[in-house]
Amino acid sequence: MGRQGAAAAAALLLMLAMLLPGPARAYEFDMVFQTKCILEDVNEHEEVVGHYAAYERDHPDHPVVLDVWFEDPNGALVFERHGAADADFHFTSAAEGEYKLCFTAKDYHTAQGARISMKWTTGADAHNWEAVAKKDNLNVIQTELRRLEQVVQTIHIELQNIRRKEERMRDINEATNTRVAWFNILAALICCTFCGWQLWYLNKFFKRKKVL
Repeated sequence: MGRQGAAAAAALLLMLAMLLPGPARAYEFDMVFQTKCILEDVNEHEEVVGHYAAYERDHPDHPVVLDVWFEDPNGALVFERHGAADADFHFTSAAEGEYKLCFTAKDYHTAQGARISMKWTTGADAHNWEAVAKKDNLNVIQTELRRLEQVVQTIHIELQNIRRKEERMRDINEATNTRVAWFNILAALICCTFCGWQLWYLNKFFKRKKVL
């Protein structure tokens, strides 16, 4: 591949990468309750890297010690830390779904004045590309192309996930429509049966009263 072909490929990868929402997420929130949890969707086999820091809301230079744990969609622990005001977490997801990160203060009073600052990154941007470049002896352009290739793979996985969700939603809609149709048929049969019984009963009643 010539230089022009490589440049075109790099430009195409860059445009595709721009279509993907930013993988870095930053949060800052007050605990309020003794235990505070946040949920985030993570794809299967996706690398997750992040950092959290807890401190007093009115005194940011005073750290607050918390117990922290990260659960996958099946409830299995992927990260756990006790008695730490800040820490880094790093894991690769084993399943697709909502991952739950929870913070617990030692008591309610501590939680009332605690604030948490957190940032995490998933996908290609969570990978240590400097280490990859040193290991494989890559220059800046090669490293960026490798990163963009990983981004494109992430986009492909995202599109597959969207298609699976659309298929599940379509199956649910079809099943719901089928149930509604059978329910309508059953309701119509019940109404017809009830009307027939009413006609039979009224006919019998009027004959007994010698009206008919």
